Amino acid sequence: RAVSETLQGQLEELERAAARLQELCPARLCPVSREVQGTLCAWAGLRELLQETRAHVQQAGRLRHFFKDYLAMISWTEDTRAQIFSESPSGHGLPDTPCEELERRIEGKLKEFEVLA
Repeated sequence: RAVSETLQGQLEELERAAARLQELCPARLCPVSREVQGTLCAWAGLRELLQETRAHVQQAGRLRHFFKDYLAMISWTEDTRAQIFSESPSGHGLPDTPCEELERRIEGKLKEFEVLA
């Protein structure tokens, strides 16, 4: 941003200098005017590149957030799997309360998976 402001200031200074030259020496207007136009064109190109870069940075941020959420879901899935297989086997399987709790958590995560997709 500071570089952009510095360049903007230099551009304005160049435009003022061109206006003074036009008043003092109209015959030299064409070369100076071409230089100013070239600078303005370069400045417009720089602004366009800056906007594209901002868009890419925002997209990268969204992707980073997506992959962070995705990895968290994979981790949760692995933890849940480990919990299921670590329960001691009994005649009826898991007791009702932990089983129901696990089922509730799984349903919640499945809804999160749908949102992520």
